[in-house]
Amino acid sequence: MTEAITDKDTELLLSAAVMYYEQSASQQEIAHRIGVSRPSVSRMLARARELGIVRIEIVPPGVDPQLVERLRHRLGLRSLHVAPGRANEADPGPLLAGPFGAALDEARLTSGDIVLSSWGRAVYSVSRSIRRALPGVVIAPAMGGNASDRPWFQPNEIVRTWARSLGGRPVYLNAPALVSATLAEPLRSEPWIRDIIQLWDEATMALIGVGAWPKPDPSYAAAGFPADDPALANAVGDVAGWSFTIDGQVVRLRGDRVLLGVTPDQLRAIPTVICFAGSPAKAKAAIGAARAGLIDVLITDVATVRAMDAFLDSEVQADTPPAR
Repeated sequence: MTEAITDKDTELLLSAAVMYYEQSASQQEIAHRIGVSRPSVSRMLARARELGIVRIEIVPPGVDPQLVERLRHRLGLRSLHVAPGRANEADPGPLLAGPFGAALDEARLTSGDIVLSSWGRAVYSVSRSIRRALPGVVIAPAMGGNASDRPWFQPNEIVRTWARSLGGRPVYLNAPALVSATLAEPLRSEPWIRDIIQLWDEATMALIGVGAWPKPDPSYAAAGFPADDPALANAVGDVAGWSFTIDGQVVRLRGDRVLLGVTPDQLRAIPTVICFAGSPAKAKAAIGAARAGLIDVLITDVATVRAMDAFLDSEVQADTPPAR
């Protein structure tokens, strides 16, 4: 049974709430003023919220449209969708799902359109956080898999999740991402692999994450990628297995293995390439990806936008000769 609340009780709860929320009095000060214990004040404030006497509203800071447009223009992006606040780098999907939904609405995918998906924490996280009805859309991996036990390193697993979240039809690539040069061509000629690879030239959209260098996550190397390759010394990021420098130059690995995945030229030819970057630590990586022409739509948060804009400003200052 719910305890009855008298007018006197309501007045006391209101008094405590006004002192705490409007007059910034401490709970100890309120306890002294109304003659109760401090724990009683804490319970009164909680009760005031339960009864609706106090309503707490979280109002996120707005996204500065001028900042967004300036950054979009500086990077040559077709569109930039920004979530308020700062995403959780390990699981940015809940925050980035909103702006990604807006990007999907812009794309207007129809039945039969082909959507490629690469790997990465952000891609995996957003695929689990979005819900859209896109029946008839085909979801395919943009690259092969690996032996890692991390689900965000498995494109087939991410494709399955995208298909479930978007209501599309999944297709899978049962081949490794990195193979020897001698094995690459025979694999590409196998009918069940060739059919998937053909989709890379027909895709309407690609969904990719961006990794930041140097790699703090040892699972990248565990997935079979040579994080210690000297060719990567100047890399700032990677998308779909391809690394690049801050000025947008794609880095080629020096080893004898090749990537069984969508190529940079194929990515550039896809009408819409959506990139997820949910951390200021990925600011330079996202800039490099845009300069390389590998992405044209960026989904990110305010914190990352500010970090990207600040880095671009620092570049301009570094290139500006001192006044005489």
